[in-house]
Amino acid sequence: MGPTASGKTAMAIAAAHRLDGELISVDSRQVYTHCDIGTNKPTQQELGGLRCQLIDVVNPGVPFTVANYQRLAMRAVADLGRRGRLPVLQGGTGLYLRALLDGWNLADAPPNPALRAALEQRLELEGPDSLDAELRRIDPASAERAQRNPRRMIRALEIHAVTGRPPSVARGSDPPPWSTTIIGLEVPLDELDRRIATRVAQMLDAGWVDEVARLRELFPAADLRRLGHGYPELAAHLDGRLSLEQARDSTIRQVRQYARRQLTWFRADPRVQWLSADLEMIVDRLRVGMMAAEAS
Repeated sequence: MGPTASGKTAMAIAAAHRLDGELISVDSRQVYTHCDIGTNKPTQQELGGLRCQLIDVVNPGVPFTVANYQRLAMRAVADLGRRGRLPVLQGGTGLYLRALLDGWNLADAPPNPALRAALEQRLELEGPDSLDAELRRIDPASAERAQRNPRRMIRALEIHAVTGRPPSVARGSDPPPWSTTIIGLEVPLDELDRRIATRVAQMLDAGWVDEVARLRELFPAADLRRLGHGYPELAAHLDGRLSLEQARDSTIRQVRQYARRQLTWFRADPRVQWLSADLEMIVDRLRVGMMAAEAS
């Protein structure tokens, strides 16, 4: 795990090859089909024959919740266990990883479309500050967990409205009986900023604008904001509201801010072992965890 552009995917692929593992994506955007460039999905060439599950799960515009991810990821881990393969989870969506590893109980409050629509309208009219302030009054722990992410704030407020309980209480937890080793990739911030700018430029060179244009043709009703940074900016460029340079610079700025929020989230988890991107060191640490699990 780690912030975007820290090298998680390449390191996870290399480690999985060395340890007879397979990958499970922990990325809230890679679940969507037709969003390959903008979500930086690993290519078949990069995977080198490895399978990566929980990529291309649903079409843009189809609701996909943390509970959906948790259910599919539990199934994927069980599948790998039956086949004697090591599950190697990789990605930067901390909420997904925490829900999976901590066994959050997400079934108590099924999605309420009407309520969600009302909350989304409030977000449009009042902005994120209003939802954040309300959530902090209701449940400061959930507000910290949401980190002003609109989807997370809306879901937390929805859980409170449906259950009448603070979201952190309503969720509860029942951790699965797994032994886990969590490794965070340590990258200096100035280096991370440089990598993010380089990655955005590379994605644009690879045809990201064309990808956004195709998405709008295939799924005209899809809210591109749900696909994350870059997609709404490039849509605005296609509409003539932003130059390509403005869309690029706005995307870089937002991704850098997001990377810092990721770091805040990950550093709050004492289980994370922070290491430099050294394959041998990471493989050794994973092997130690596997040996400890076998011994217990």
